[in-house]
Order: sequence, then structure tokens, then C-alpha cells
Amino acid sequence: MVNDIQLLYGDYWGADHGTAEALIGTSLQPRDMDSLYELFEQSGVNQSDLVLDIGCRDAKHAIEIARRHGCRVIGVDPVPYNVEIARELIANWSMDGMVSVEPGQIESLPFEDASIDHIWCRDVLNHVDLAAGLAECRRVLKPGGWMMAYQTFAGEYLEPAEATRMFAALSIVPENMSTLAFQETAEQSGMSIEVKDIIASEWRECWIENDDLSIATDLLKIARMRRAEEEMVERIGRGRYEAELAVRLWGVYQILGKLMPVAYLLRKA
Repeated sequence: MVNDIQLLYGDYWGADHGTAEALIGTSLQPRDMDSLYELFEQSGVNQSDLVLDIGCRDAKHAIEIARRHGCRVIGVDPVPYNVEIARELIANWSMDGMVSVEPGQIESLPFEDASIDHIWCRDVLNHVDLAAGLAECRRVLKPGGWMMAYQTFAGEYLEPAEATRMFAALSIVPENMSTLAFQETAEQSGMSIEVKDIIASEWRECWIENDDLSIATDLLKIARMRRAEEEMVERIGRGRYEAELAVRLWGVYQILGKLMPVAYLLRKA
């Protein structure tokens, strides 16, 4: 043990500590969230195309895609509240002629065969029947059509107990959190994997380096929730407490390598 202490304090944290500190303190030039739109552009989306945004939530991404490319975008979401707020945002942005939203879910898309040029699917595939959902995506895509699929997967540092608690709190299908399982399911559904972009912690690093310290706010809230767990559970219920805790751990776990965001470009084979 004495030798370990000498190594730690005398060598690692000794006179030459500055070398490691300089390396650690050097930016790796992380990309921001625009990288996802840039990846989508690789599909060749253009003004004449029809894009489907699956799980569009408030339609912010659908609006941005329409704004960037001048194309028409249809969003679907299974949650009535999301459809309502999406339609409000579309009206507020005067995008009614370009963007529309209707109820729908990935396992049974309300569109004809081969009617969609491109699909945008972000933060959806954790929650669904993956095989059925990807088969439906292939069905509605035109021959050679493209799908951008962004998903956060389990990272190598995620402990089993952490995974069990988080997945249950956020209605995540555990089997869908494996990159290998996702890739096998995509290929079995008739989609070829053209690009795999491992984003990992880049976006979070970029936000911090640009003085967005929301991750620190999340850490503060996590600390409060842990200390006041009993009181909070009594007031808001166990289910809501677990969901609020998990959604704040989500970004922290990405920084720590416990969760790993990855974006794929899939093509209808």
C-alpha cells in the first residue's frame, strides 16, 4: 500500500502532474446537435421529398427539417398531448403548409406502401416493438428510401442495477438498448446500415464548453431528490419520482459513458 501511495502522490500527482492536466484540459472539439441534421442531409433529402418524423413530440425537428430543406414533413406521435402542442407550434411558426402532425405509432404507420422518401426518427426506438417498427418503416419507404435513426444505447459502464431502475422508470424496452441487437434487427427487417455515427458524450461536452451548465443543474436536482426522496415520493408518487430522477440522470450517464447516443443512416434494401 505504501508503494501505491508513493506512486499516486509522488508520481501521478507529483511534479509532472501538469502533463496529464494539460491533456485532460484540451478540448476534443465535440460536435453540437447540428451534426444530426448534417447526417440526415447525407440521405440526399431535397425540396420535392416527403419526410416522415416518427415520434415528433412538439414538432420542433419536423419544422427545422422543413425550414432547412424546403420539403414537406408529416409528423406522427402516439401521445395526444404531443399532437396538440405540435399543432400549436406549427401554427405559431406559420408552417401549416409545410408541416402537419397526426396521431400514429411506429408499429402501425397510417401511410400507404412506398409513399415516404425519408424518415427521421429520434428518441423513439427505446420504447417500441423494434422489429415491428422497423418493418413498418421499410414498408412505407420508397425503394432506396432512407431512415435516420437516433437512439441512446446502454454504454459499457452502465451497471445492471442502474439499468433496471432507469429502464423501468422511462418505459424502455431493455432489449432495445443493445447496439448489436438494433443492428441485427435493422438488417433482418430489410434495412441496410449505411452510416453508424457514435455520438457518445460529444453533444454534452459541447454544451459545457460553450457555457451551458444545465448538466450542473441536473446534478444539483439529483442531489436534492436523493436527500428528500421520502418526502418527494409521498407528495408526487413513486412512479413520477423515478421518472424525474431518471430523466436527469440521462445526460449525466451520457457524460460518464453509462449511456451512448448513436445515430444511424439506414436504407431500404
